[in-house]
Amino acid sequence: MIIKRTLNKGLDVLLIPRNNVRSVSIIAVIRSGSAHEPAELSGISHLIEHSVFRGTENRNMEEIKRPIEEFGGSLNAFTGKNLTAYYAKVPLIAAKVGVEIILDIIFNAKFNKEDIEKEKRIVLDEIAMYEDEPVENTFEQLNKIMFANEFSFPVLGTKESVSKLNSQMLKKYYLEKYTPQNIVLTLVGPEKELEKLLLDIDRLIPDREGEKYPFKSPIFNENIKKVEKEKEELSQIYIAYSFKAPSKMSSGFYPAAILKTFLGSGMSSLLFTKIREELGLAYEITADYSAYNNTGTFTIFAATVPQNFEKLNNSINENLKNIDTFEKWIKYGKKRLSGRYMLETENGLNFGFLALDYYLSFDKLIDIDEIVNKINVQKDDDIINVSNEIFSQKPYISIVKPK
Repeated sequence: MIIKRTLNKGLDVLLIPRNNVRSVSIIAVIRSGSAHEPAELSGISHLIEHSVFRGTENRNMEEIKRPIEEFGGSLNAFTGKNLTAYYAKVPLIAAKVGVEIILDIIFNAKFNKEDIEKEKRIVLDEIAMYEDEPVENTFEQLNKIMFANEFSFPVLGTKESVSKLNSQMLKKYYLEKYTPQNIVLTLVGPEKELEKLLLDIDRLIPDREGEKYPFKSPIFNENIKKVEKEKEELSQIYIAYSFKAPSKMSSGFYPAAILKTFLGSGMSSLLFTKIREELGLAYEITADYSAYNNTGTFTIFAATVPQNFEKLNNSINENLKNIDTFEKWIKYGKKRLSGRYMLETENGLNFGFLALDYYLSFDKLIDIDEIVNKINVQKDDDIINVSNEIFSQKPYISIVKPK
């Protein structure tokens, strides 16, 4: 059972009791990611995520990392389109300091000018690295042709936008977005330990006013395009086909999730079996479904050698047209998807993120049994109908190929 507490200053806390573990997982999510950024500040959320580890008003860089890692724990963060997340997993002996450090970096970051300039150079190197990576290139140019709003912006920002950011801009943005009202904290571990940690949390929350930022959804470009880019020193062609798909709030959400699972999840999936194993047309082929509050995207990605490209393209199209003949694959999708949800409960961090995703999207606490039941009661016809709705559309296509 998951317990929700709202502390005095508006910070929501999800408690997930796990009495048979010897660790505590701590996740803090800020409802602000790259999709909330104006164009001139593109990349600021990601740069803030990097920079808070440089130091706070209470700790230097070593004092942030060492107290967690010396006990065998882990500390990390990531930035997405709709959120920024900071998380740690620590043994029980380090639970208190783990919580204190997470709260310190999300409320008391210092943004020293010299440190920010160092971190900017690191992020600019990261951007340059991704520009050399063909898979990243494929998806970045896909986003540019597919979306008409901030979802077209890279999470890292651009060289131009990141170069213009400074410590004052980061501090201002941080104080606006990193407020108790805009943060959800999740704790996973023994119930008695979680209750003790709650007492520490309340005193560590600053009296900072702010708003709760809503999750955003992509807006699609109505002009559906195909874009190709040539790069030196490539031996393969990388291609992504992306279609408009059901939203997270629609009746098509679970059918689309099942469809994604049996098409491209695991070595027993349909596309992997038929295109990689049986025909040998691609080393890598996957399916992905990203659902948002108002809409979603369904993407097929593959990499192949140039001489197999036409056959690969034809085979993918042929399989997508014949979903209604693949009854056994639908059963595979239901079993695998429901099983993966159940397995998520075995790992504290994974279950914490799953509970957060459900809470942030649906504003309710997760019930694994309810989700598994919803997956298993989906009818084959519903899944086939959603498949036909998705794949009857013209896809956005992004290709990166050898020069």
